[in-house]
Amino acid sequence: MPKTLKPLWGMVLLALLEVTALCSRPNWSSYQVIMWSTDPVAQDIALWFQRLRELEFTAEQCYRGRDPTPFVQHKFSFYVENLVPQLAFHHNRRKLYEEDFRNYTQTRDRKFLVRKPCFDDPSFWDEIEKYLSDMVRRYAPFRPLLYNLQDEPSIGAYASPMDYCFCEHTLKAFREWLKSQYRSLEALNREWETSFRSWDEVMPMTTYEIKAREREALKFGRPENYAPWADHRAFMDFSFAQAIARMRQLIRQIDKDALVGLEGTQMPSAWGGYDLWRLSQVIDWVEPYDICNSREIFRSFMPKDAPILSTVFGTDYERIKLRLWWLLLHGDKGCIVWDDEKSRCIDKIRSDLPPTDRGKRLAAVFREIKAVAPLIFQLEPITDPIAIHYSQASIRAHWMFDSREDGDTWPRRFSSYEAVHSRFAKARDAFVRVVEDLGFQFSFVSYEQIERGELLSRKFKVLLLPQSVAMSARECEQIRAFVRAGGIVIADNMTATMDEHCKRLPQGQLDDLFGIRRKSVGWSPKPEGGEVQVAGETISVYEPDIAVTNGKPMFHAKAPAVIVNRLGKGVAVYLNLDMRDYGKLRLQPPRGKGHRELMRQLLKMAGLEPAVKVVNAETGQEVACVEVWRYKGRNADYVALIRNPEFRVSELGQVGYSASEAIERAERVRVTFPFKARVRNILTGRDFGVTDVVVDTLEPWAPLIFELRKGE
Repeated sequence: MPKTLKPLWGMVLLALLEVTALCSRPNWSSYQVIMWSTDPVAQDIALWFQRLRELEFTAEQCYRGRDPTPFVQHKFSFYVENLVPQLAFHHNRRKLYEEDFRNYTQTRDRKFLVRKPCFDDPSFWDEIEKYLSDMVRRYAPFRPLLYNLQDEPSIGAYASPMDYCFCEHTLKAFREWLKSQYRSLEALNREWETSFRSWDEVMPMTTYEIKAREREALKFGRPENYAPWADHRAFMDFSFAQAIARMRQLIRQIDKDALVGLEGTQMPSAWGGYDLWRLSQVIDWVEPYDICNSREIFRSFMPKDAPILSTVFGTDYERIKLRLWWLLLHGDKGCIVWDDEKSRCIDKIRSDLPPTDRGKRLAAVFREIKAVAPLIFQLEPITDPIAIHYSQASIRAHWMFDSREDGDTWPRRFSSYEAVHSRFAKARDAFVRVVEDLGFQFSFVSYEQIERGELLSRKFKVLLLPQSVAMSARECEQIRAFVRAGGIVIADNMTATMDEHCKRLPQGQLDDLFGIRRKSVGWSPKPEGGEVQVAGETISVYEPDIAVTNGKPMFHAKAPAVIVNRLGKGVAVYLNLDMRDYGKLRLQPPRGKGHRELMRQLLKMAGLEPAVKVVNAETGQEVACVEVWRYKGRNADYVALIRNPEFRVSELGQVGYSASEAIERAERVRVTFPFKARVRNILTGRDFGVTDVVVDTLEPWAPLIFELRKGE
């Protein structure tokens, strides 16, 4: 090395050592409060970071291409934002999608169904590998908190219907994937009801084409067969997840322990790549839009310590507070605060950058939560042995059912509409809510996990099947084995009447398990089997053409309901009831009591009763819409109670959901614990002494959290 370069090299080395000393990867032992602020950039950066700290912020977004050194210089954490714009169609990319959508819906020509870029195009990966490598090398030495591949990513636009992708690269990859799904071309032709002579000829159906097939089948009384469409949608889910996995791998080749994930993920859907099981397996963290149980699904599927975040919008401080506490108890590791010109936390226009009222009021909420979060993060949540089926095939089938009412206007069934009107989402949510309202916690279990035998290996006692219409033979085999071994399976209606490719079957694959026989197989948007009274509440019977074989019905209307069949050591229960209204009934207590009492009795058959009981301290009656969490700690157990409203009630009002005034009030509650212990309210510090029963006030916007120390 020339002598003249030695001093310069020494300075560079010293600078690198200083950066390394400053930059250690932030950990998740404390609650992260992340600022996401729109332009303009504050002129006084030092004062900006000072204000962020004053308002309890711990990190900020660093948009791709932005210089990260100010964060390091001011010892403030950051995450890298929107690394791969090709994962979505926003801003200057929006026109690409809109032109394809318009041209396709006007002409129905497949030539407009070429995603730009296609994730199976080798030239895209030649470009993205160099781009990601160069970009990540700029940030890796600074140890960012997270890498976000893209906000609101999608194959198309959010979870709206668009038949991407039919390009030559996708079709080639799709055909290879099909070979792993079918033993032979002949097997595929049988399933699809097609006559392709070679794999190179295989062509999936567009939605327009499958809708034409559907109409013809219904007209002539033939069973529906959506397989040539559903398999393409399944492959697009696979392709999207694989693309994200590959990007994560590219980043980790440079930044070994990087956490790579996604923001703004959508509801479980047949569209956009939103098979949440697949996505959860290829990311390290996520910020999901909590639509149609998305947050609970990710909680179930992602590793316990994987950061899950949520975004704070607006100025409804009481509901923001309740939601952040609720999310913390569900495992959230922090939040992202949306800060724009309509709702600033810090006044960026003024030179002294004063905190706004919004900033101060949110800071008070963050301060409360940050004081408790480190303790919660150390605890092990106790989840009851109850599984709820996550069926992506059923999501596809139900989209086809629901969209019948649209005719050829199905492309206008945007994700915002689907989030409110999906009948299948209402059924899934009903099972979630009734289990929570009874004082239990559950886990979603995916189609693939069931096929792998996890119902038995994870020692579940109960499996709930919410309108699980499309299931594989392997899933059904595992469910039978689960029941024979002593498990209880509870299904509502239309169960397993299609295979995993969404092809209608002559009979339900699990009809023998439930002890029933069907006179007909089909879908109906509404119940047609009459009504029964359960605990004084009217519940509709769904399928009118059900008859019993070995099963014993608990109720009769036009058709039998709550049919119980014993097999081996276990029990199968076919409700044949419409559960979908429970989500809105529960918001008007005491409505929904019939659903709760029925499920309570069925869970007792599995020996399950809530470990913690919560009633009104004066009347002894159940307290509406309360969720109970239990945790194991090193030296104590913990119990948390929190109001469990419908956070999306403003959107769902258009389909009959009422506001939550009935539960937005303080209530004196009597809490009975499963054992005697020294009980302390960790938020107020109140010591109740050694007992197994306490009376306290459950506020509408904050939890009760009790510490239970045995042996004191």
